Amino acid sequence: MSPALAFLGVSILGTWGIASIGLIAGGIIMLFFPGDPVTASDNTLGGIVLLVAGLVSGGLMQVVVSPLLGLDAPVPVRAKEIRPHTAMTRWAKVGLLRDFPEGLPKEVRARAQRIVIVRTGDQVHALTALCSHARLPLAGFPGSPIRPEPIKDNCVMCPFHGARFDVASGKVVRQPFSSQFNNEHPFLGGIQSKLFKLLRFIPMPYQAFPVPKFARPTLTAEDLQTYPVRIENGEVYVGLPR
Repeated sequence: MSPALAFLGVSILGTWGIASIGLIAGGIIMLFFPGDPVTASDNTLGGIVLLVAGLVSGGLMQVVVSPLLGLDAPVPVRAKEIRPHTAMTRWAKVGLLRDFPEGLPKEVRARAQRIVIVRTGDQVHALTALCSHARLPLAGFPGSPIRPEPIKDNCVMCPFHGARFDVASGKVVRQPFSSQFNNEHPFLGGIQSKLFKLLRFIPMPYQAFPVPKFARPTLTAEDLQTYPVRIENGEVYVGLPR
């Protein structure tokens, strides 16, 4: 990515993000701090309109700007899109076995596919790199405080909202926003879970316009796509769909 494109993406992300936060804050103030109930008019509808507009704006921002930063839009991944391993016959080298840390997920790119590699002892597993809940990377953002979580009980955990998946089968073991995760992560779990619920369950009569699917976050995760893996002469290969 060129520095100019990265600067453009960060600039748009910051400006648009501040505007979206302003709309959300305005909606919250109108809903929960309406002022004098005797002299002030009812701000419920206006607050809901601002809140929905801010959340939708934030969703649009991520869809538009994320590709400029090399990221994926936070669109849920559906289990119905999972393909069997028999269809994964296009092998791609993803690195040397020693390049992958023990018990820690590491993301790689294999022919434009984002894949997370998990090495536990002599076994290596490969899954889609994006959590099926909000399409955020299971290996976190490099250089940020949100880092990959160690493998525990043969499961990889999304560091953003706490969903856990079996590394061998891709099956959901724990849904996002569990009480344990929310208690351990007040912002990523406690606060965001309330925002997710608020946006998803706003009654239709109070919606200024239909909320698109990408801006209506789900509260559950689905099973992840897994990929066949083979090791030859210390090199790791992942089977991809043709």
